[in-house]
Amino acid sequence: MSAGLSLCFLLLSFLAGRRTLKTGKDFLLQVGVTGLNYREERIPTAYGGFLASLLLFLSVIALGLAQWIPLFSFSLFAAVLLASITVSFLGWLDDTLGNHRDKGFSGHFRTWIKEGRLTTGLLKAAGGGAVAAISATVTSGGSGKVWLLHTLLIGLMTNWLNLLDLRPGRALKFYLVVGSLLFLVSLGRGELFLFIPLLGLGAAILKEDLSSQLMLGDSGSNLLGVQLGMWLALVSPTWLVMVWIAFLAMGHWVGETISLTRLIDGNRFLSYLDRLGRE
Repeated sequence: MSAGLSLCFLLLSFLAGRRTLKTGKDFLLQVGVTGLNYREERIPTAYGGFLASLLLFLSVIALGLAQWIPLFSFSLFAAVLLASITVSFLGWLDDTLGNHRDKGFSGHFRTWIKEGRLTTGLLKAAGGGAVAAISATVTSGGSGKVWLLHTLLIGLMTNWLNLLDLRPGRALKFYLVVGSLLFLVSLGRGELFLFIPLLGLGAAILKEDLSSQLMLGDSGSNLLGVQLGMWLALVSPTWLVMVWIAFLAMGHWVGETISLTRLIDGNRFLSYLDRLGRE
């Protein structure tokens, strides 16, 4: 597969993200989808919902290319798109209807057990797990062991980006670094065209995310996470999938018990990377 065609599609996705940036922000402001950032400033939030809409149209281009060039199976295309739209929608529900008093999966679960109240956060977590299991049936190639590992990887990665999204640019920087490496590794593979659109869109809004002009919201972090998880599942050998699962499980434990922000702020190198580019 031509590297030039991949780069052209990446550039097209980036330009689409830049040209529609003001439209997306204005739309969210007009409909009142705003939130307070960590500095207590009110800005457009749930921008991931708008990204999901752009992703839908760019995916049509990828599907059109696949009719002329053998790139990917329709089952894989459908799995990636369905997973992306579903987790973004679940995140959108949490962004717009969630009370945000219950923190972490354990907090949402306790609320359900003790009060009998279903939170949007628990719905998002349960739905994300189901999406991961369904997606893994396509990425695993029919192996039960690999299916279980891929389910864990996709589910944990989806929530991991959500845990990171507590400071401007933190989740997006993680996604773009890993995604850029995967882009290089995947050159020559047709499946790359399923993930190029979001990589370009993510790069297009990095500046605005870092400068707190918008917030991805759970709709955005979930979208980044599920695509990154599926991308890793497709290109990684089993041993590397297990390494990623171990890393993500440890990260979730830190996030639930200590605080990722506290850990990052307490480490000079991690703190430097976290603040890099942020205004």
